[in-house]
Amino acid sequence: MAGIGFALRRNLGKDTYAEVLGAYMVAGIVGSGPWIISICSMLFIGICAEAVGDASAVATLFLATITHLIALSLIVSGLVQLLFVRFVADRTFEKRQATIAGNVGGVLFVVTAASGLFSTVEAIVFFDGHYAFRTLFVACFVILCNLWVLSALLSGLKEYRSVLAIFAMGYGVSFCAALALGRFGAAGYLAGFLLGHALMVFTMLARVISEYPGDRIVAFDFLRKTNVYPELALIGFLFNSAIWADKFVFWENPITSVRLIGPIRYSVVYDVPIFVAYLSAVPGMAVFLVRIETDFAEAYERFYAAVREGSTLAELSRLRNALVVTARGGLYDILRIQGMTVAILLLLGRGVLRLFRIPAFYEYLYKIDVVGVGFQTFLLGIFTILFYLDYRKLVLWLCGLFAGANLALSVGSQVLGPRFYGFGFTLAAALVSLVSLSALSARLDRLEYETFMR
Repeated sequence: MAGIGFALRRNLGKDTYAEVLGAYMVAGIVGSGPWIISICSMLFIGICAEAVGDASAVATLFLATITHLIALSLIVSGLVQLLFVRFVADRTFEKRQATIAGNVGGVLFVVTAASGLFSTVEAIVFFDGHYAFRTLFVACFVILCNLWVLSALLSGLKEYRSVLAIFAMGYGVSFCAALALGRFGAAGYLAGFLLGHALMVFTMLARVISEYPGDRIVAFDFLRKTNVYPELALIGFLFNSAIWADKFVFWENPITSVRLIGPIRYSVVYDVPIFVAYLSAVPGMAVFLVRIETDFAEAYERFYAAVREGSTLAELSRLRNALVVTARGGLYDILRIQGMTVAILLLLGRGVLRLFRIPAFYEYLYKIDVVGVGFQTFLLGIFTILFYLDYRKLVLWLCGLFAGANLALSVGSQVLGPRFYGFGFTLAAALVSLVSLSALSARLDRLEYETFMR
């Protein structure tokens, strides 16, 4: 993300408040990633589908299918996302960018083969009939898995406007194509979704190749033993599993969900408020991108450049103090802005739901989920700093704690009854945030020792 952050940083030096506000707005959209944008797009597709007279059951099936695809594709592709981003970062540090393009082809080949096999087995084993729907299901899953990998690579580009344009184009095409093909039922909506996301994948691929030209089409250097970090694969898998654990708990419980088709289930109680609540992460993500990925990234680079160049102890201490102050200041700003956002949304809860034509009885659960999303955004900021400092095993342990806590507490909330729905996710995010903050603070206090003795 640092490339985008530095480009945003230039805009923050402009004279007008409008330009600074614009920089933060773009940072919020880019930083929130395609997942947040897709939530908004899919919600509006559902609204428009019902508005033009399509059966609500068809719109519900489409939205539930997309949610299922996004959840599984993030978890499956999480095994390679961070792994490959680390490979690209290492090659960039070594000034060997020419090797990147071929390995992009290699990772997409592996992801396409693995995701295609996984989704094909799922479509054959768990679905009956509906051959067009099953084929589109497999194609969408493969496209989404490739999309998440390429999105991770695009975060290193400096032209953030082109990144934003690709997202806007892709979701715009998905939105229009889904509505245009909606007369063919759920399969038509799925075909429209596939068209927009396929366009996005190929545009992203062309952008990455132009940024990292090379002499090979396909290479598998990223799979060599010296380039593989197993912790990163497990972190990507566990972090995405942790985010979706509470949703799967509500989907698999017959009391809180209904079966639509094959393995796809829909929770009338839980799905709508939690996904609308995730839109509240945009302000926190804007601050996260601008503060952590610019100010902290610059302080980090200065400190470790001094370490590599053999600066004096006094200079290292000064730079270390600046890095710690920047890290704590960035986290404080994320907490402050996200806290203000949560407070405002708690006051405007019913109005936000009305905007998406969502019944008011979801308000209670929506407010609980908004608080949980706030903690998750703060947790992402802590994880990012720990990644910069290369505490992979610590992040792995924290992700495992998050996944286990969200799963256990969400099951517990169902046992306690509807009044406690949503508290599992919120308490898990709060607990892991506090543990992570304590662990980060302890390591920042002895950063010089950790740097040299590790």
